[in-house]
Amino acid sequence: MRERDLINKRLSTLPDNVRLFRINAGMGWTGEILRKTDDLVIIKNPRPFHSAPKGWPDLVGWETITITPDMVGQSIAVFLFEEVKATGRLSKFQKKFREVLEKMGGIFRVIRAPKS
Repeated sequence: MRERDLINKRLSTLPDNVRLFRINAGMGWTGEILRKTDDLVIIKNPRPFHSAPKGWPDLVGWETITITPDMVGQSIAVFLFEEVKATGRLSKFQKKFREVLEKMGGIFRVIRAPKS
């Protein structure tokens, strides 16, 4: 199963207490496209577009949970990141990101294709 298929499946089957959004990491160019061919794009007034930093997970959002007895009935949103892997392992940047997020109380999951 391709990573894109895993992402689409995950996003289409979220439980009611979870909201996730697809976030791309990296840099690209934006501006007015003047001409586009199969291997060339000419952009008027080009400027770099920076998205999420290296190591940022594929899916970002929150999961609503009910917490401790002293706050019975109250719900809170906990920062949630999910990295989708069709194959391979987490990069060193992704491992560090997971470590920091979990240390601060967030949730980090790795989503993989079901084994056949």
